[in-house]
Amino acid sequence: MSNRASRDPEIFAAARGGERPARVPLFLALLGVVLVVSLAPLAVFSLTTLNGMRDALVTAQQQQQLQNAAAISQRMDAFLELKGREAIKLGEVFGALQQSARPTFLSEFLDEKVVLMRFRSARGPSSLALAPELVLIDELKQRLERDAQVLLEQGAAPMPTSARDAVMSGPLSLGPERILAVSVSAPVQKSGVLLGVLQELVVFQSVWTEALGSVPPPTRLFLLDASGELVTDSRNVGGQPRGLDQREIVRQFLRSHGSSGRSLAYDAIDSEGRPQRMLGSFSSTDRGWGVFIEVSERLALAPVDRLFRDVAFGAAIAAGLAIVAAFVIGGMISRPIMRLAAISKRLASGDFSVRAHSSRILELDQVGDSFNLMAKRLGELVEKFQGAARDANNMFLGMIRAFADAIDEKDPYTKGHSVAVNRYAVIIGRSLGLSREAIRALHVSSLLHDVGKIGIDDAILKKPAALTDDEFEIMKTHTDRGAKIVSRVPQLSNIIPGLRFHHERWVGGGYPVGLQGSEIPLQARIIAVADTLDAMTTVRPYQTAYTFEQAVARINDLNGKAFDPEVVEAFNRAYEAGEFNELFRTRNTVDSEEELRTADVTGPAGPADPPQVTAR
Repeated sequence: MSNRASRDPEIFAAARGGERPARVPLFLALLGVVLVVSLAPLAVFSLTTLNGMRDALVTAQQQQQLQNAAAISQRMDAFLELKGREAIKLGEVFGALQQSARPTFLSEFLDEKVVLMRFRSARGPSSLALAPELVLIDELKQRLERDAQVLLEQGAAPMPTSARDAVMSGPLSLGPERILAVSVSAPVQKSGVLLGVLQELVVFQSVWTEALGSVPPPTRLFLLDASGELVTDSRNVGGQPRGLDQREIVRQFLRSHGSSGRSLAYDAIDSEGRPQRMLGSFSSTDRGWGVFIEVSERLALAPVDRLFRDVAFGAAIAAGLAIVAAFVIGGMISRPIMRLAAISKRLASGDFSVRAHSSRILELDQVGDSFNLMAKRLGELVEKFQGAARDANNMFLGMIRAFADAIDEKDPYTKGHSVAVNRYAVIIGRSLGLSREAIRALHVSSLLHDVGKIGIDDAILKKPAALTDDEFEIMKTHTDRGAKIVSRVPQLSNIIPGLRFHHERWVGGGYPVGLQGSEIPLQARIIAVADTLDAMTTVRPYQTAYTFEQAVARINDLNGKAFDPEVVEAFNRAYEAGEFNELFRTRNTVDSEEELRTADVTGPAGPADPPQVTAR
């Protein structure tokens, strides 16, 4: 081989009898490596996590729906069973009355739940008492007569009243408001002789209204009778909704003949004629009615979709960083190699005077060190984005804590309020001797008690003067807003009572529902005292704060009025033991002024009294 062949790479390659392989720029090769190393673990981890979360959310949603449907059907059964027993008792009392007293007896039992009382005599004239707002249409008359005939036919042979059950017919949907009712018929006997049938038309709309409150939008709740006909719907649509009889969940209900409950996913047609995937559940009542709950799968999986977008954004950042890293590190690697290649060419050209000094060997070591450094940095980058993926997986739970922080940051006067209320509430809970689980729930609930204020306009939230009636009505919605936010996390359902009801009063008149006494959840009663305590003892832009002793006196003034006496007693025990001293001394933040403008406290303020404090 000639010297020229030995020096020229192309001639050298030809001399070996091989084709020159396709050459790939170092940048592209390095970029591919960086992208694979940085993005592949993130992609695998994210897809695995998101798929797991999707399945878990669907399962949790269906379980929650089935539990809610079962609870609603059980409340209906309990209500109707009670009304059936009451009807039997009224039939016994009615049979013992003198005939002249019976019409008056019927009218006396009309109230907001019983809108019709009728005595269908077996032999003589019948009597009827109606609520003024009820219109007795022919269909209702026929239903009552049909139910009465059932008992009259059973009464051909004398039997004791206790052996007879009340006959119930329904559910009925009354008027344009679609008020739910059921007819209840009971036998009337005297000395073993069937005198007739006592009938009531009982409204159980309150049971349905309570059920609607437990199923927040956009979840849909509707009731079918045993034949599959729609009775009422949470969306207040008139007539049969589109495709209701085609829903697989409805067909399952009809095949079960009112004896089971089930959850499943199925396709349905929405109000605009578009197909969509639904998650539905139903539970049957003892009378074969079906309580149905359904929600769009797309809405149920919204948290996963948001998380997917966040992960995609993180992957885009990773790709951008990988490109930048490839440029920088590629240059760090290629320049020393190109310098070594130039030396090699000079050597190949026959310039034997050139020398690879020791510094050249060091340069090669630096290239190796740079590669090692790149590998280390890439490993750190992958670890960083794997950590980001894990953080994104926890974001669903962490968002709730972020809501509380966001509320405190909206107004400088609210800073530290949530933490202070949280600490006061936990001290009171421990003084009450609550269990570890109850203390844990109280801890989270008190920390997030004002999370609903994130949806209140700043113009109202930060207003330095008294709120108008309309503004106060808007402000009062923060309790329901907070409950709605947290209700989307099934694992936090045990903290919702504290969020929603901490502005109720012991004697009633609070909001959002107007509960009183023991109807108010204990969690909310504790937070009410802690919330008012912090509101009274923090500085406001228009009012000097109470001293802690004045606040304690004021809370005791409201004992049995705004606050639960048992909670106030526990608060006093903790106060006398000095458990609040350090917390009050280190409380340097101020509460939002709106906490002071709307407190439901009463009583005249004399010269020795501090100014009256309000807390929403």
